[in-house]
Amino acid sequence: MQDTQQSPPPDIPKEEDAATANLKDLQDQEQESTGSDQERTSSRTSRLNKSKSTPTTAEDNKSINVHMDSKFMENYLQNLAYGYGTLLYVFQYLKVQDLLRAGCVCTMWRDVANHPILWRTVRMKNSQIHSFEGLADTLQKHGTVNLDLRKMLLPNGGDDLWPSFSNAINKVDSLRKIELCRCPAIVVEQLATSNPKLEVINAVTIKCESMSLDPFANVVNLQELRLKSTAGLTLTSDLMALKELKYLKHLSLTSIKDLNKLNIDVIADLGNLESLDLGECTDFPNSFGSGILTKLEKLEKLRLEKGQGTCYTFEILEAVKNMPKLEQLELVNFDIKSGFDKALGACTNIKKLLIIPTYISQSATTNHMVLGGVLRLQSTLSHFVWGVTLELLRVTELFVDQCEDSEKKEKRKETIW
Repeated sequence: MQDTQQSPPPDIPKEEDAATANLKDLQDQEQESTGSDQERTSSRTSRLNKSKSTPTTAEDNKSINVHMDSKFMENYLQNLAYGYGTLLYVFQYLKVQDLLRAGCVCTMWRDVANHPILWRTVRMKNSQIHSFEGLADTLQKHGTVNLDLRKMLLPNGGDDLWPSFSNAINKVDSLRKIELCRCPAIVVEQLATSNPKLEVINAVTIKCESMSLDPFANVVNLQELRLKSTAGLTLTSDLMALKELKYLKHLSLTSIKDLNKLNIDVIADLGNLESLDLGECTDFPNSFGSGILTKLEKLEKLRLEKGQGTCYTFEILEAVKNMPKLEQLELVNFDIKSGFDKALGACTNIKKLLIIPTYISQSATTNHMVLGGVLRLQSTLSHFVWGVTLELLRVTELFVDQCEDSEKKEKRKETIW
């Protein structure tokens, strides 16, 4: 019986060799994605031949899967970070109601919706509130600092909602700035009492015709106060409460009736004022310029409204001239008298100027005075706004009509002859 020699079995690649080969394949793939066309073609051919000559095993596939999983997790975390930042950016444009709904989608959205940056400033524009109690709880939970209620939707004028607002807003201890929409004066008064840590109170659409400033003595950290009523506001107290506001930087009282009778000298004690807006300046005392304005050494912006009749315009401009930090001056509905151009031209410290003159009569003379004063400031003035009133438009329209009528009469005469 003839002996037959049995051929040895084929060599099985070791696990280390398989892993090395797989790693080499991945490197070839990276080279293929970054190299030239010729290199990519060569790399594909080499991997194709290698795949035909080298059999893959379960161990090889396991090594490949481990490597792919690590790559996947690395990209996943990166994409997750990008997605978080994108959601945070988009959520900044959501209303409060939509933001709360978005927080119910999933855990990630909930975490993004609760980010402090989204709740630091809350704006209720075009939003309707059914429960101020719930809103106050939400604001307190997220530590809201700024609350803007302007252009908020109020059913039936909101008269039934404001009492609940006054009772609930004291919960928000973190609140420092609030801007109110159209509301009764009592809401502003109670706010000054319930939230003494406020630093900014702006209420420029007060519905009532009277209010008191006494509650504002409690808000000792107040830095900005703006009060205005659409129908004019009568104060039942004087301005003595403002004397307690040592940190006040911005004050606006542009619709207060009989302001000159309310101990207006208190304003001189507000040494930190940087901007001052006052209305009803017609009856201000002669000492308003030298006795009040000149003591406001930090004042940078001054706006005065309704300086007509016996208003001491020249005394005010004399004081303005001697205030080196004052750079912005706004005169609204002021009578322009003879010599106004010289008095204004002496205020070389003014860089921004707004003038809306009254045009009751002699509009040409008024324009000449304003233009003359502005030309004297042309070397220092950087911004200038010249407002036009309805009176000027009526006078101009009447003048144009008269010119057109005279031209028509002349044409008729020429036709007759």
